[in-house]
Amino acid sequence: MSLKKIFAENLKKIRKQRGLTQEELAELVNVAPRHISFIETAKSFPSCDLLERLSKVLNINFTKFFEYESEISRDEILKQINNIATRLDDKKLKYIYKMVSEL
Repeated sequence: MSLKKIFAENLKKIRKQRGLTQEELAELVNVAPRHISFIETAKSFPSCDLLERLSKVLNINFTKFFEYESEISRDEILKQINNIATRLDDKKLKYIYKMVSEL
């Protein structure tokens, strides 16, 4: 997923959690409602200044806009772990095994 799409989805989710319309948020951060719409549909990306204003108005750390949880399946995770493990030397593999077994 693209960074613009991640940002767009998070902004929309956070805005709705705060009970704000696009128009209300636009007014609070001093932009046109259409600009918020373009950001939430990943047609546009906010400037650094607007990012700061959005963070302040929505009372969140700006990093929340970039959080992404992959929809990767358990089987895919295990497959990727196996691929990584096959490239490790014995010492590194044993170290990782020890760390994982202690979880």
